[in-house]
Amino acid sequence: QLLLSSGLISKMRPLLVSLHALIAFAAHVDVEGAPSLNEGKTNFRSRSPFNVGVNNDGRREEENDGWYKILDPKDILDRIDFLAKSFPHLATLTNAQDVYGLPTAGDESDCPYDHFDDVTTGCRNWILTIEDTRAHPPGSESSMNLPEVFLSGALHGDERVGPTTVVEAAHLLLEAAACEALPRGMPPPPDADDGARAEWESDLAAAQSCRGELAQRGVTELHRRWLARLVTTRRIVIVPTANAQGYFKHKRAEVGIDPNRDFPYDLQDPKLCMQTLAGRTINEIFRQHLFQLSITFHGGMEAIAYEWGAPSYLDKWSPDDEAQAQIASAYSRWGGGWKHHKSYQTGTMNDVVYYVRGGMEDWAYAGSFDPELVIPCEPDTYGGYPKEKTIYDDSTLRIFNMLVETSDQKTPQKIDLGTNEEPFIADAEGNGHISRNIRLSLLAIDFVQPYVSIVGANGVAIRDDIVPLTPRGGRSCLRTKTVMIPPGRNDTLIEWTVGGALTVDYTTVLFARWEDVPDIVDGESQYDPDHLGLAFQFAPAMSGTTQWHENGPQPPPSEAVSSSPVTQGGDSTLGPIFRTMIDTSEFRPGEAIAVIAVANVDKSWAEQPDNVAPQMPPQSHVVNARTNPEWRHVQAESGKVIQGRKDWYSIPLTLVVGPEEADESTPPALITLQQGAFEMSNRHRMQTQGEWKDFHMTYGGGTENSQRLKVVGQTDGGGNTLIAVVSVCILSAVGFFALIYYKRRQRLRRGMRISQSDDDEVHGSGDVGSYAEGGIDSNPGEEGMELPKFSID
Repeated sequence: QLLLSSGLISKMRPLLVSLHALIAFAAHVDVEGAPSLNEGKTNFRSRSPFNVGVNNDGRREEENDGWYKILDPKDILDRIDFLAKSFPHLATLTNAQDVYGLPTAGDESDCPYDHFDDVTTGCRNWILTIEDTRAHPPGSESSMNLPEVFLSGALHGDERVGPTTVVEAAHLLLEAAACEALPRGMPPPPDADDGARAEWESDLAAAQSCRGELAQRGVTELHRRWLARLVTTRRIVIVPTANAQGYFKHKRAEVGIDPNRDFPYDLQDPKLCMQTLAGRTINEIFRQHLFQLSITFHGGMEAIAYEWGAPSYLDKWSPDDEAQAQIASAYSRWGGGWKHHKSYQTGTMNDVVYYVRGGMEDWAYAGSFDPELVIPCEPDTYGGYPKEKTIYDDSTLRIFNMLVETSDQKTPQKIDLGTNEEPFIADAEGNGHISRNIRLSLLAIDFVQPYVSIVGANGVAIRDDIVPLTPRGGRSCLRTKTVMIPPGRNDTLIEWTVGGALTVDYTTVLFARWEDVPDIVDGESQYDPDHLGLAFQFAPAMSGTTQWHENGPQPPPSEAVSSSPVTQGGDSTLGPIFRTMIDTSEFRPGEAIAVIAVANVDKSWAEQPDNVAPQMPPQSHVVNARTNPEWRHVQAESGKVIQGRKDWYSIPLTLVVGPEEADESTPPALITLQQGAFEMSNRHRMQTQGEWKDFHMTYGGGTENSQRLKVVGQTDGGGNTLIAVVSVCILSAVGFFALIYYKRRQRLRRGMRISQSDDDEVHGSGDVGSYAEGGIDSNPGEEGMELPKFSID
């Protein structure tokens, strides 16, 4: 009544427009961390295909005090079996006996939980593989190109930290990825059938529940997305207990033989290698993969060690020493320390541990490029082993397989194992042997391949980049990573980050009309820069460091302009934040612009110290894959590929140039106009009764892509009491301050005798603003706005 009687409706219109958009936005979006409007209506655990915490069969919550405990052998099998059944498109559980035809180790008294399906004696060697088979169907080109990481929990059965570490790391990765995959796809339109809407609402409830549970354990929005990226862009092979019989008996050896002296490197007697099923299991796995990074966990001291560890190379550096030293130091930094346990010391195995013959580490690193020290095996144990299986091609064994000596005590006290709270903070109170080695495992998975991601445009954080269980390619990014921007801007802000590396030597942004972009840019593949053509314009180049570098992320993520309600205005990335302005003024309303960030990283990894042996350039896959475009290896048995490159490209961001301006009859749109951009591809926004409009674009030679763009309509009548209360409170405050504004304005007018023309009244008071200026006038009585339809051709 106050507003109506004072005639302030027209003068307060800009404020009311913003308020209307804010209330409508709140009605349609569940902000993470806010109370659910549907709280109490959905039981996540009873309806979800997975559980974030685990009880009963999964056993994580057995003691429910947050502290890790060493898992016994049956607990390990129960847990990995639970993971494979709970996440069937992300995890597969097999064993060396079924896949490779190997016998079991031990007799009928060993590993009784393994005695099923006609197995009545001995211990099986279990293998958990994590990969996104929906995003990368088996046998597809993208599957063949996935970077691969191997984690070994225990070659020595009495060294107990490793198996629990790799199982807990797998659990964390899988629950984060499955949670991030929700909701699946874009929201259904209001005219969708009840089943589709019910499924969508169920997905949203599940997403909110699992995000909340992860957040309670210190897995933030940004960490959850990072873990999900690792799962859906890598293949991770985990053997919790390669020495299954030794772990069961709590003994170092397997039937009296040390598995870490059982590999065919720097040995003289062919009968003294591949004697154990632990060694044969790892050998068979490696023959089927092209691993770049690996960690083998041990115990008895606290150190991270790398090549060389063979007596033939005492006082020599490996050809990849520079990269190995940098990676080991990063592992140590993020592992951290506590109380009487310092951060891990790092160095070569010859220097900080001791040399051995037949060690897994040197074999995995040099077995393919140093054949003079490789001997084909002819063991007598378990009925023998084919000699040809220890004759290797030029590609299989070029792996950084780092030795992590987890703890001085091979079975540490529980108080030193750490907790599952704040798992990403090195100096957290809950740090411990398992906590820090989970971080080491995750860092190895991150380091295996560089990546670049655009995280913001014109101040709006882009929530999605890589979503698990979602096929990519075919330019799907036009649907999943799209932002509308105002026309005529020469200062469109783009922000991006770089990961999977230590040093960012060069990074920039390139952009072009989508219709001019060559077909090779499909939103999934990496590509040769020579194939990009001449359509792209380039922004100025810059450099920096990632969060894993000793200097931390530079530029720091706190400098990001983009922010999101989800992170409550916090950082939009864990890594460095690079920013540049691009000139989009030449693009017409309706045109789509492809924006791609590119980076070169870690060129220092190709450097070498003096006294290298053998005398040759870097030989590892992980170094050459990011520094040498001529490097190409294909695994003979599996067809898996590693292709070297210097340039690493992001998934393209699509910028759609919006309409020129709005008039004063235009109602408020769900567009963050004040920030100069609106994310059209937000899959997290739940839509209820309101108007949907088709937004048509043609790109890449005429392929049409139809998107649904939601504009503000009615809010859902049910469950929105909180929104109504908040709205009334805000409107009351607006009315109070409006009266003060009006009285003050009247005094100024009387005192200064200001006379305004009609034109001044319109343009001076802010009643009508253009889209490009970041403001839209509206009629608050209207319920929706129709954005003009336009196409790119």
